[in-house]
Amino acid sequence: MPTTLLWVEYNRFTLVGPDAVAGTEELPYGNGLVAATADPPGGAVIVTGLADGQVRVTARLLPSAPAVPLDDWQDAAIVALRWPGGPMRLLGADVVPPSALPFAPDQPPGVYGLLVAGRHRDDGETRGTEDPVEEYLIHLWPSASAEPARLLKATSETGAYWRQVEPGRRTP
Repeated sequence: MPTTLLWVEYNRFTLVGPDAVAGTEELPYGNGLVAATADPPGGAVIVTGLADGQVRVTARLLPSAPAVPLDDWQDAAIVALRWPGGPMRLLGADVVPPSALPFAPDQPPGVYGLLVAGRHRDDGETRGTEDPVEEYLIHLWPSASAEPARLLKATSETGAYWRQVEPGRRTP
């Protein structure tokens, strides 16, 4: 199960293909955590409490839908992706060297379920070395259908903030 510290900026990172660049204007207004994206197609955006810095991300490709470990996480949501095919990676800030976590090589096109769970989301937009590292669990699996997004757990103030932001309003 690949784990890395991923640099984020503007409170977000993305799940994308190999040729995508960092950044997206899309945000998860519905659940305050994750949303499928139209640009890049088939990808997803995950919002963080941390504005700029490193978050710990653990990503895993699974053969089927996982049991959801809700007790250990502040927020959790599932969305469906219509993946166009090819390798998947998590992409953070536009830094050198690139802040990325490749985790699903050469995935066939199709519908995938994406579970994202997060914790330590309310420990500040800026963090010192003594503050907890914000953490994310990413599980991805082939799905028979594109089910509607589901918010499984919502306890963070960060998630509540992102759920109430007006679509179309520019955020930092």
